[in-house]
Parts: sequence; C-alpha cells; structure tokens
Amino acid sequence: MPSFPPHNARPPLQGTQGGEPKYQAIYRDLLAQMNRGELAPGQPLPSQRELSQHYGVSLMTVRQALQRLSSEGRVEQRHGLGTFVAENVIPHEMNSLRSLAEDLALRGVDLKTRLLGVHHVEAPASVQVDLGLSPRADIVLVERLRVIAGRPVILQRSYLPAELARRLADEEFERRPLYRLIEDRCGLVLGSAKESIKPIVLTQEQAELLGQSAGGAALMSDRVTFDVEDKPVLVDRAVMWASHIVYTARRQTPGAAPDPAVLLHLEM
Repeated sequence: MPSFPPHNARPPLQGTQGGEPKYQAIYRDLLAQMNRGELAPGQPLPSQRELSQHYGVSLMTVRQALQRLSSEGRVEQRHGLGTFVAENVIPHEMNSLRSLAEDLALRGVDLKTRLLGVHHVEAPASVQVDLGLSPRADIVLVERLRVIAGRPVILQRSYLPAELARRLADEEFERRPLYRLIEDRCGLVLGSAKESIKPIVLTQEQAELLGQSAGGAALMSDRVTFDVEDKPVLVDRAVMWASHIVYTARRQTPGAAPDPAVLLHLEM
C-alpha cells in the first residue's frame, strides 16, 4: 500500500475539547487531497495502520474517518484489497450557475451532447408562468440528450423565448453550453437561478430516449435562470437516470470552510 508523500505534513488535530473531533480533521484532510487530485480515483489509500501512524491517532479514529468518506461515496472497500478512492465522483456546486453538464465536461467526464430537436411549442403553463409570458407567446424548446461513456444519462429540455432563440444557431447547441450561447449571442448577463430536484417516474418517451423501462425511477431537475436584472430567461428541465446519479449534500457548522455544495456520484 502507498504511503503519503514525505512533504505532506500531519494536519493539526484538535481533539474534541474546543475543536472538531480528530476523525473529522482526518476526514477533511483526506477529502481535500481527493479534491486536489493528490488521491486520484481508483487509487488505493494507505492501510489503516499507516494512516493511524501518519495522523498519530488510534485505528478506531481512522475507521471513523473512512466510514464517513464511505457513507458519502468517496471511498470504497474492496474485500481483501483495502480502501480505494471511489471513481466517477464529481463535486457539483449547485450554488454556481454552471450546469451539471458543464461540471461534468470541465472535470474530464466523457460527455457528449446529442441534439434531438429545436421546436416552436406551446409550452406547459408552468413554463409560461416561470418565463413571465402569455399563453400565446412564442416559445422555443431545445431538446438534448447527454451521453456519458456512450450511455444516455440526462434528457434535457430547455425552454426560452423565441426572440432570444432567433439569435442562436441550431448547430451550436451540440457544441456549446446554452448559458454561454445566451450571453455571447444575446448580450445578456446571467445572474442567478433557482432549482428544485424531485423524484419522478419515467414516461414511455423518456424511458426510450434513456434506454430504460417505462415506470423506472428518475430525478427531475427544474431550473429557472434569471439575468442580472432578475428577468427570467430560460427554463431547464432535466430528467436524470436515478440509478446512475447520486447527490450527497454536505452540511456544516456555521463558520466552517465551504465545501462543494453537492457531490455527484456517477455509478456507471
């Protein structure tokens, strides 16, 4: 099993009196090394005994830290082999304006976009309300399929006012994030978004596009994006294959150093 590089100093462990528990400090140190790429996906961690010697703590304390990492999907135990850094775990910052697809692409995931169509539609009433448009307003629907490692995982439907869509070229929807296109081609500055995620059951159409069975479990992300003047610009509805995407939120005490809001675990 590998040992930590000699330049990695032992982090301060404050104990439970007036500071965080020792296992928590170890958890945070190992997590930081994973996020920096010093402990890479698929790499074995040092043995529990090596970790206890490195941090100057008991084996029980090390096991507590590893248990928390395991519960968040960041490490996995392989019988007879040890503990390994989990693969396909993506820190996805839900408090940023980057989309899930952008986060995946930025972190080197083999993500491809397949454009299914661009249509003028009568949008659902909820979309009309979200965009602040009348029922007869001209709305354009952009349908895309996100494919990871050759397998369809996310079905994304984006609704935007036709006056904005006219400035966008259809062929660009496969190559560039929609956010960037809107800012570059429409002269808008995007400022914020509100998003909700809920469980749904796949319809026949959704299931066929995702290569699944109708009635299977999925997650629906519903996001409304606003410009800097708080005017709604875009509604995104993304259906994600639930058995392959796991969100893990990290809750922290006030004043703690910020971590990515959500960890996305792709179980491919």
